[in-house]
Formats: sequence, C-alpha cells, structure tokens
Amino acid sequence: MKKYSDSDIISMLQSGDRALQDAAFRHLYHCYFGLIESLIVRNSGQAHEVKDVFHDGLIVLFNKVKTADFSLSSTLKTYLYAICRNLWLLKLKKQKREVVLEDTHERMQVEESHFQTLVETERKALVRSMIESLGRECQQILELYYYRRLKMVQIQQTLGLVSEQVVKNKKGKCLRKLRENVAPAYRRLLKENG
Repeated sequence: MKKYSDSDIISMLQSGDRALQDAAFRHLYHCYFGLIESLIVRNSGQAHEVKDVFHDGLIVLFNKVKTADFSLSSTLKTYLYAICRNLWLLKLKKQKREVVLEDTHERMQVEESHFQTLVETERKALVRSMIESLGRECQQILELYYYRRLKMVQIQQTLGLVSEQVVKNKKGKCLRKLRENVAPAYRRLLKENG
C-alpha cells in the first residue's frame, strides 16, 4: 500500500474527489483499524462493535477536516484515536457499562467542539435512520425537495405523480410521520448525552 503523510490524507479528504477520498479512507482503515480494535476489545468491547465505532470515527474526522478552521495539533493517528476513544466512552455510557479505559496510545484531550461533533454525528445518524424507516417514496420526496432542492413540479415529473398537489400532500404526511418518529428518539438522545 502506498504511504501517505498526514497532510496528504487531510488534503485527499478535503479534495472533494471521490476517488481520492476513498483512497484516504482505505489508507486510514489499513493503518489504524487494528489500533482501534485493540482499544475497544481491551476495554469491554466485542469485535463486532469495533467496525461501527471506527466508521463513526472516520465520519467525525471527515466532517472535521472539511471545516474552515480545521488544524491538526497532533498526529492523525492520535487525533483519530482520540475521536474513537471518545465515541467508545459515549457508547459505554449509554449502555451503562462502567469501565476504566486501558490506553496504550498517546492520550489527547478532545476539545468541546470535537465532542459536539460526535454528538452531532449521532444526531444525524438518528435522523438518517428515521428517514430510512419512512419508506422509499417518502425518502425520495424528502431527498429531492431538501437535498436536491427540486421544485414540486420537478418532483412530480421525476416520480411520475399525478400533480404538484399530490407531491405537497405526500411531503406533508412524510414530514409529520418523521416528526412523530424523531421527537421521542431525539429526546432520548439528549437525555443520554445530557
């Protein structure tokens, strides 16, 4: 596997080029998955939990490097380790498991803004899972309207619906259903992280 420096990886993630980003993720996986696996398994975790924590850590890292004020004050290895360590602590807290972490890697404090990114990532994952539970048509309507910013007439044509009014009605029903599902789950998330 080709060797990349930390700044190479960060540039690749920031590039917006899907192929470069994929190569960066493969590199991170190859180099650091074992480190995170060791951390989690040594600290009351199971092998099947490692992948989720590592992937969530990569998402947090990806979101952080895309911010305008991002600067790396440690090695990328230490930074990713700190993110995954805190994600694991958060998961243990939710499961009400008490553990004193056994660290073998350099320890780095995660700033409050990084913790907020972890919580925000979890909130986004919650909303995404709730949207996925709505069904295919609702997912399509909400994606076309909110993410692709299409007008009602364009959504009507794309989905082959009868009229713009049908799209508006369906969108309204989808949003009501989403709010009904998200509100209790979101309150639980706030309680767990509060």
